[in-house]
Amino acid sequence: MKRSPSPSTPTTPSQDMSTAEPLPKKIRLEDGEAKPTVPNRAEDEKDKIDRKKAKKAKKAGNKALIDSLPTFSFDGNELKSRTTPIGIDELRTLILAIMTNTPIPRWLVVKNPKNIKRFVVLNIPGITPDLLDMSQIHPTAVAYPIALPNTSKHLTALHKLFSHACPSKAPGDATRLHSVLSCFLTAPVSAEEKARRVKERNKQQTKLSKVNDPANFCLTQAEMAANGYNLPSYMPPPPMSPDASEDANGWSRIPPGVLGESWVETPELDSATDPPKEKVWAIDCEMIETTAGRELGRVSVVDFDNGLVIFDSLVKPTNPITSYLTAYSGLTEDIMSEAKFTLPEIQKQLMAPGMIDGATILLGHSLENDLRALQLSHPRVIDTAIIYHHTKGPPSKPGLKWLAQKWLGKQIQTSDKGHDSREDATTCVELLKKKMEQGYNFGRYDHDLESIFETMARQQKKSAYVGTGCNAFGGPATTKLECDDDEKTMDAVIANISSHDFIFARLQELSFARLWATPYQSSQHKAAKVTLPPPPPLDATLERLDKQIKRLHQSLPAYTALCIFTGHSDARRMSELNKKKAAWDSLTRMNTPNGQAIKAASEIPKDQWWTANDGRELENETELARKGLVFFCITLPKIVAGS
Repeated sequence: MKRSPSPSTPTTPSQDMSTAEPLPKKIRLEDGEAKPTVPNRAEDEKDKIDRKKAKKAKKAGNKALIDSLPTFSFDGNELKSRTTPIGIDELRTLILAIMTNTPIPRWLVVKNPKNIKRFVVLNIPGITPDLLDMSQIHPTAVAYPIALPNTSKHLTALHKLFSHACPSKAPGDATRLHSVLSCFLTAPVSAEEKARRVKERNKQQTKLSKVNDPANFCLTQAEMAANGYNLPSYMPPPPMSPDASEDANGWSRIPPGVLGESWVETPELDSATDPPKEKVWAIDCEMIETTAGRELGRVSVVDFDNGLVIFDSLVKPTNPITSYLTAYSGLTEDIMSEAKFTLPEIQKQLMAPGMIDGATILLGHSLENDLRALQLSHPRVIDTAIIYHHTKGPPSKPGLKWLAQKWLGKQIQTSDKGHDSREDATTCVELLKKKMEQGYNFGRYDHDLESIFETMARQQKKSAYVGTGCNAFGGPATTKLECDDDEKTMDAVIANISSHDFIFARLQELSFARLWATPYQSSQHKAAKVTLPPPPPLDATLERLDKQIKRLHQSLPAYTALCIFTGHSDARRMSELNKKKAAWDSLTRMNTPNGQAIKAASEIPKDQWWTANDGRELENETELARKGLVFFCITLPKIVAGS
């Protein structure tokens, strides 16, 4: 049931978003005293006085509890005066403020925020006002909350949990929609953290301009854990990570056997003996598709010092091959017919005396994937996808092909016969050498941003990322749980609520059912021509989602805040128009030696022309695609009325 409006709410439609039932006047208290069985006037008078005192105490206790309850209410005056809806960055700022006890934005009035014990945030694209029978956004007050009707055909759980939804706006520009998840999960660092980073960068720049040692670029344990590396069992877990018993996703150290008997780890160096000579080897792997999924097909190792290929071997898969993924792996049936060694044999060769040991630094691009293919845990790594930055800054990662073109001025992966693991490993060697020549800041785009999970970790908050995209977006979350469907995602959220301060989860099946998006397919699966199942029926998807939200709410402990945000609306038409514009630009731009367009407009069919009307439609569709909704509520303790 919806609570009545908060007295502090400055506008009239019920804007308090908490979900507990209306508070009764009394709290039932357990009476531990025995009632007198023999009538006695003096005792009756005393009992009457005691009952009055007890009643007064109940009222006082009730009032004290009410005064301490956390509540949400929209500030109608603040939202009415806004010219734009709430941005996803503003939503993230609000939640971080509540979680870290910093000043809260004015558009949401939060009473007793310190009494909010935990926060669950769900991103559910596909929920739109029409599904909820809601009125449209006010034409002038574009950020003003929209009332939900008492019920509707779909998603009745939302009508019971929330009285209003606040309009939101996804990140983007006039013609494009930017990543909602990147915007929400990445935040500017605090002034103190920024000062610390600048100092550290200056220190590193000075240090690395004097010491030409590749070991300076080795990832820390925390960086390895945050980027999906499986640490050897002898390495202690990084700060703020859970015990391995709580997290089997590679965030903390992995005891032997947890990853499977086929995994091996580099032996720990014996500090009592002289360490072996340090060496840097670049590794790159190519994959093939088998009946059991992706398996290792080839591994190449290049020596950093001399640039020579010191190990290059095909790998005989355990299971029958279904696709050679030639466009990406460069492997074919003829090539793989030469494979002689199985994965365990390759591991044994790489771990032989004089090969990989505890002093070896392994170098690669997104090296965690190569080590996962090799089923090898190693303590010292350099990752060119981390020491070099994407132009957007972390957590986005640059591609190896782009890095080679940008910073080395060379083209790689251009062959129509697929990638070459030796070429990719050699490129990583060249990138590291270039980095050492130019210094720590070379190839970096420091936007002084960080994952919100990092922000919470500094406040000693345990966080979890649940759903698809753990490696891309989960970052340094305390727990990362990759789930491939909404039911598993909700199960994981419910199972982890009590043990975490903050949980972020993605529910995507509604967007699939509405054909807004399709389930993620890796490039390897696309090459293998894996057929996706048809989208689920919309009504059945809405019914499942309704049950999932109800089940979640019933599982939320008291004093838990729940936020559901949609992020964006249907972006399909916007995408179609952008593709049309890109095709037009590619045909008409001046890129020939004589400065002429590839084709004159008269040579292009008129239905492919890009017109002023198309430009206006693109801007309108982008504006529609950026619209979203945000819902808030808090679960409060149940108060039982007394007699």
